[in-house]
Amino acid sequence: MSARRVVLAVVACLGVLLGHTVAQAQDTLDGRYDGMADAAGAAIDIYPDSGGFRGTFYDAGGRRQKFLADRVGETAEAVLDMDGRTVLMRMTPLPFGAEVALVPFAADGTLDIGASRIINFVREGLEVPKLPEGYVPAPDGSGGRLAALSFLVSYEFWAPTGVRHGYMALAPRHRTLVRLFPAVQLDVIWKLCLAPGAADALGVALRGQGVTCDEVRDGIAQAQRTGRFDDYKAEVQRQGALLRTAVRCADNYVMSKPVCDRAAQDVSRAAVSLETAATVLGRYR
Repeated sequence: MSARRVVLAVVACLGVLLGHTVAQAQDTLDGRYDGMADAAGAAIDIYPDSGGFRGTFYDAGGRRQKFLADRVGETAEAVLDMDGRTVLMRMTPLPFGAEVALVPFAADGTLDIGASRIINFVREGLEVPKLPEGYVPAPDGSGGRLAALSFLVSYEFWAPTGVRHGYMALAPRHRTLVRLFPAVQLDVIWKLCLAPGAADALGVALRGQGVTCDEVRDGIAQAQRTGRFDDYKAEVQRQGALLRTAVRCADNYVMSKPVCDRAAQDVSRAAVSLETAATVLGRYR
């Protein structure tokens, strides 16, 4: 991964890292946004107006499309032409940028969810922080085990295909441990549901979780529209912190006995909980 792509990946997840309070203060679509990673070279100008939003999409080749977007909560929804297809663009604000879902329409006029993709944009002029300690680039699927802590620190920064490769590179015991923390499990499932060719990983991740990919994609989209997405990600972060500590203790990182005793209690409570990805999703729909 190039230095530029690593830096851009950081910004895609700043909203996750900085939490709910900052997000509430700054999550408004207004201004210029520059494309990151797979969207490098693209840009979006967007401004609120009385009917929703107005704006211009610039692709990496310099072509531009003006658009009018409906407002759904704080999210903008517009129809654009891209690569010879008509697509629904759903632009969701993050504290330091925006997540843009592009969903093509099929020939019969329905949305082709399976061909959708997610790209990320950063607010113009943002000063980018460093990646978190322990971050690793997404694996390429060529084989080999991945340390669970590396996965948990890094997966939110990866494209969905990278999450699929990383999840399948975890040892089975680590996938079982992740399953005990249903908000994190749901977050991983959401990424897997956006990845092409992820049937193997989904067969493992969805087992016993009471949800389908359609329900997860629809539920997360609804959370974004209703303003509950930040609350959802805050729960992911709370559970993720507990899970990372549990992994450090289980994998013999240098940790104090009191910390690992508390981690063991957290795991024990999680093991007897009846919560699944479905119950977590239900709180934020």
